[in-house]
Amino acid sequence: MPTLPNPESLVETLKAGGPMMILMILVSVLIVALALERWINVMRAGRAVRRLDDRVLEAARKGNLEEARRLCDGVPAPTRDVFTAGLDRALGRVKGHPRMAMQREQKRAVASLKAGIWMLGTSGALMPFVGLLGTVLGVMSSFHAIGSAGTGGFAVVSAGISEALIATAAGLFVALEAIIFFNYLQSAIGGVARDLGLLVDELVEIVETREASDAGSSAG
Repeated sequence: MPTLPNPESLVETLKAGGPMMILMILVSVLIVALALERWINVMRAGRAVRRLDDRVLEAARKGNLEEARRLCDGVPAPTRDVFTAGLDRALGRVKGHPRMAMQREQKRAVASLKAGIWMLGTSGALMPFVGLLGTVLGVMSSFHAIGSAGTGGFAVVSAGISEALIATAAGLFVALEAIIFFNYLQSAIGGVARDLGLLVDELVEIVETREASDAGSSAG
């Protein structure tokens, strides 16, 4: 039956990884914290999009843009801002074109969801090289030990080799961690952006159809 690792041995292993381990541990903590914060925001945005579909768009489909605008106030930003920008212009509260206003706010909303995830991609690309740097330092330590002792042998080089291998493994682990979070968030944000875009297109269609109908009634 497998046994859990001894915390003391784990600490000793991390210490054996050399000075680069401190950097990699800090980056790993930053990656998890950033990924968790972005995930919470993406999930909140996804719920907001569903609320827009169930309430705001439903009112707009029935032709009640005033009610749709009122219901927007119960949706969290920045998703709310996409629809308030269009509805305010459609209702004449703000001058401008509803389509352009909603498309502009949609870009801002998606950009806010993507804020910071570039650090995950950058960490995924760089951390293997940080681990490689730790490997080089460990090998250099081994050669320095050989030079100082004037002889070889496993006892002389084991500390440096251990540091090298641990640093390599840690760098790869942090890189994999960052890439997994980055790809997941990219996919989740893409899904939210797609659903939001579909709702924007539908609301634009409703607004422009209403404007065309009002223009036809006025001309008649």
